[in-house]
Amino acid sequence: MVGAGRPFGTVDRMSVIMTLRAAGSHDPDVLRARKELLVRAARWPQYLGFASMLLGVLLSIGRPGPAAGVPVAVIGWWLWRRGVRNVTAVESAYSEFVKSPSP
Repeated sequence: MVGAGRPFGTVDRMSVIMTLRAAGSHDPDVLRARKELLVRAARWPQYLGFASMLLGVLLSIGRPGPAAGVPVAVIGWWLWRRGVRNVTAVESAYSEFVKSPSP
């Protein structure tokens, strides 16, 4: 499954489609449940990125200063963007899979 064992990796369209195919059904409820699992796994970088950006801002204001806060905030922004891209990839691949005719 996408995201299993590598929570901070990237998610591509084909891996999402193959995961949806592995469900073995075109039942909308089954596919929606599988999509929700994929989205939940793809959102981890987004959550961690937001927390890192917040920590970076707090570090910049606090005693360690910008030398510690700015790199943490930049890494947080990068992780957050990766999470957004992963969720977008899951959503677009899901809509493509649902629109395609069932085999």
